[in-house]
Amino acid sequence: MRCLIACLLVLAMVPAVRAGTDRLPDDLSFTVVDGRPLAATALRGRPLLIVFWASTCAPCIAEMPDLSALYKELRPKGLELIALAMPYDPPNRVMAAREVLRLPFPVAIDINATVVRKLGVPPQTPQFLLVDGSGQIVTVHNGVWPIDELKAALLPLLADT
Repeated sequence: MRCLIACLLVLAMVPAVRAGTDRLPDDLSFTVVDGRPLAATALRGRPLLIVFWASTCAPCIAEMPDLSALYKELRPKGLELIALAMPYDPPNRVMAAREVLRLPFPVAIDINATVVRKLGVPPQTPQFLLVDGSGQIVTVHNGVWPIDELKAALLPLLADT
């Protein structure tokens, strides 16, 4: 129940994704679970997939092995991927899930909802933001994204790198 209330409070603070939100903000930065900041601008030049997830989201957990395999396959071709845990997800659970799932990509936390507010993304999971190498948001996908469809969306962006 507390999780639901927290989610609703954060949702009230976050505007829905709107057509005018077409680029990653230049000042966007992620806090990786090891504590280091990761600036979105440092990832420019390569396609970026931001996966919004939670350790309590069964569909999110279920798709992580496929996302890990996809990342391992496409990382050499230029793919960047960040799994961003929702603000209501306790950091200790996020870190435990990261270890159990052996996630090969950066996992970030967003305790104060800074990233979801800047992106105008509602804190729902799973959700995906696909960004091209110039920082343009290409696709926002809500819900589970079948891995074959996700790969099909990514491949044209990788051809441009």
